[in-house]
Amino acid sequence: GKPKPCAPARGCNARHSPMEVLRTRLCEWRPTGIDALALAPATVNGLEVREPRLAVGRANGVVELWDTTTWHLHSSTAGHTKRSIRSFLWLTAEDGSAKQRLFSAGLHREISEWDLTTLQPVVSLASGGGPVWSLSSMGMQIFAACEDGSVRIFSAQGEQGDLMLQGRLQIGKTRLLSVAAFGEEHIFAGGSDSRIAKWSVQTRTCEASMQAEKTRGVETLIWSLAALGDHSLASGDSLGLVHIWDPIACVILHRFAQHQADVLTLAATADGNVLISSGVDAKMSVFGRQQDGEERWVFRNAEFGHTHDVRAMAIDGESGPFISGGIAGTMRVHPLRSLGRPDWKNDKRVLRAPIELSGFFFLFSCA
Repeated sequence: GKPKPCAPARGCNARHSPMEVLRTRLCEWRPTGIDALALAPATVNGLEVREPRLAVGRANGVVELWDTTTWHLHSSTAGHTKRSIRSFLWLTAEDGSAKQRLFSAGLHREISEWDLTTLQPVVSLASGGGPVWSLSSMGMQIFAACEDGSVRIFSAQGEQGDLMLQGRLQIGKTRLLSVAAFGEEHIFAGGSDSRIAKWSVQTRTCEASMQAEKTRGVETLIWSLAALGDHSLASGDSLGLVHIWDPIACVILHRFAQHQADVLTLAATADGNVLISSGVDAKMSVFGRQQDGEERWVFRNAEFGHTHDVRAMAIDGESGPFISGGIAGTMRVHPLRSLGRPDWKNDKRVLRAPIELSGFFFLFSCA
């Protein structure tokens, strides 16, 4: 005969028994690349700078502030499709304190100052020269390398929110990709014409021009410039070369071919004795200045860890660590291993191994 249906469990109404339904939705996480990094100094005039000190700009317009003592995400803005930050700049307030002011600029053609408490723009000004690829400062003056071949000069004198266009230096007719202030009077600007120009800010005249290498007649892009203290200038270009220049005679002192592709970013210690370069090949090359009679620059070591292009780096002070980020969306904090300090292994404050940070990871959520 036919099998009899099973009797319902005691105390359970088979017709109206509840049922729990678990609905899940899986989505592919697409990391947002990092285009800009900047570290505020740890101390100013003997006063400690308050955290957060690390500013991060992502490809979708997000601005983040990170705490460098605990390495967690302190605050973040919402993304903005019309904002593309390429450079950050920290300036010390003029009131005698260690208070910092944060400025940014990018391909959205504006220069902005940010409120560090609310992380909202306090003031935004049009660059006047199109997209901005790089920022540098001299005192309270801000220099912006623009798309139209000019360096726009802004004044940040005064209180928070005081930002005013002072003038411009017409470097050339091609796009400027990098700018670096040197000393108290000069700036260097590099662009897409294989040339680095030296300009006097006071007289607003070009004093010298340095020519980079070319291959098969194709112009070389000067992606990055970095002032090395008061003694040298470094450049990174689309040939994968790192050059150390004499800023007075404007001649090449050293040439390094440690990279297989474009060098997109340079970072130097505060004293200018250590230089780090990276770019499309994701290799981070560390160079050091030997304190001997010749004061030569030498390649020391290489750091790896990124899987894709590295677009931004920053070094904390003179002994590190240094932070790197790129299109993969993660930041890495690395120790400066090759400083030759005898107390390196005994100093508990020195970072021992690299740390990988991600704003997506739950341990690094907003404070």
